[in-house]
Amino acid sequence: MSAHDHSPGGRAASWTYGLAIGLALFSGMAQLPIMKRYYIADLPGMAWAADFFATSDLHYLAAALLLMMLAWRLALDGRLAGLSWSWGPRTWWGWGLLGLLALTGAAKAARNWGLYLPPTTMLVLDLTHLMAAMAFMVTGLVSLVMGRKEPTRAGMAEGL
Repeated sequence: MSAHDHSPGGRAASWTYGLAIGLALFSGMAQLPIMKRYYIADLPGMAWAADFFATSDLHYLAAALLLMMLAWRLALDGRLAGLSWSWGPRTWWGWGLLGLLALTGAAKAARNWGLYLPPTTMLVLDLTHLMAAMAFMVTGLVSLVMGRKEPTRAGMAEGL
């Protein structure tokens, strides 16, 4: 029996979470002009990756999917204690990074929709969003390589 058998949503939720994270990371990197520069867009079928507007829409879609899944998880976790999750963050570090990504992403989206933010504020938002995404990516890769441990509620409360 795998961890997915006891997790709400099962394997479908785990794969959907992975897809949302992967799309957000890929489309976020595509917002930087690296797809054309490093010839990724020249690969067959990847020309769309150099189109800023296509990758921007994909990033918004991935972020919306991720936010919906995390809201569902938080709502279930708040109502039903003791659930075992096979996907998503399990520590205060992971939740903190996702919260920071959501906050800076929402501010950047508000800027794209017409809210005026000074250039210095935008620079801080951009760099914070980028660094949080990179920290989340490295944390995820380390947890995949080393394996994830099941934290206890007491350990999460103590910050372990």
